[in-house]
Amino acid sequence: MDIKVAFLVDGSFFLKRLQFFKRKYYTTHPDLTANETVQILSLAIRRHLNNSSHGSYQHLYRVFYYDSPPLDIKAHYPLIEKGETNRRVIDFSKEANSIHRQKILDELKKQRKFALRLGTIKHDKQWKLTDSALNDLLQHKRQFDELTNADFYYSVRQKGVDIKLGVDVSTLAQQKLIDKIVLIAGDSDFVPAAKLARINGIDFVLDALRNNIDPTLHEHIDGLISYDLVSIMKDVLKKEPDSKPAWWNTGTNPQKPKYQKQKNDN
Repeated sequence: MDIKVAFLVDGSFFLKRLQFFKRKYYTTHPDLTANETVQILSLAIRRHLNNSSHGSYQHLYRVFYYDSPPLDIKAHYPLIEKGETNRRVIDFSKEANSIHRQKILDELKKQRKFALRLGTIKHDKQWKLTDSALNDLLQHKRQFDELTNADFYYSVRQKGVDIKLGVDVSTLAQQKLIDKIVLIAGDSDFVPAAKLARINGIDFVLDALRNNIDPTLHEHIDGLISYDLVSIMKDVLKKEPDSKPAWWNTGTNPQKPKYQKQKNDN
């Protein structure tokens, strides 16, 4: 039996989890390139497709990647540096993280059966204190005049991404374009989309990339399965990790799929 599978990827979540594993297990390796990042995502998808029951064949319908383009504005830093008379200007489009993020999006555009779903970046022209700086102030470990520009971050948020995901799930499910959806995400924003998919008979699987999820989410999915990104990084980078996860010798898929009897959500 042929099973058509669509993958829906929360790009921001995927990159955060990938960086978490990179910092923890590949500390001495240089920053991942855009090409390596896309290879890791593609291999994770391939492992999902290869995990099919006897007598069935899973093939890729399309990968929908949800993200927003990096911030490309200029802004003044919140504080005047010591010895200077004016606040410095930062060009976010020239920041290393923004350049890297754009390279990833450009690389994804070249991939077969990948579709970018880009929202927009909204900002309120506000700098906010980092959690660590705020805690230091509250605990009287530092005084406000000891803060530097490094203790602030420019507040931005994505807009339109959740709507695009919901529209795609609705189209895929109601037009019977696929048999299964694998969502790579880590929050509960997907629940309405999952309900719609399951009502229309779609097998809905969540891959939270080994991130802890709210136990109540299990009732809205047909399975939870996470492949080991560290072993995938090993295959892509051709290099052993600096330190190995506790599950390293248990196989590449320590979180086995737990399928529930499918039921309709009302």
